[in-house]
Amino acid sequence: MFKNKKAAILIKKKLSEIFNRELIYFPYRKLIIITKVIVNYDFSLAKIYISFFPKENQYNLIKIINNKSKYYKKILFKQLRFKFKKMPNIFFKIDDSNFTNI
Repeated sequence: MFKNKKAAILIKKKLSEIFNRELIYFPYRKLIIITKVIVNYDFSLAKIYISFFPKENQYNLIKIINNKSKYYKKILFKQLRFKFKKMPNIFFKIDDSNFTNI
């Protein structure tokens, strides 16, 4: 359990850095906030919850990000290869729990 939480924190930090670097390449320029990362018990899947601001076209953007999930997994593994033996598959979901009144 502790190992999964530590992995989730590292994945969140590194993926935030990747999104900040690549923001100019996204078709819709939005603020992308990673709200939560959940790594399952056997380390095979990481669910990454994202909020966008502003919210318009968020469903199109999440499709684009999910289509590039293998690319993000590859980059994460290169940056975290000394921390993890294997990198979980990553899946992005929209997190609507935050920023509902903005």
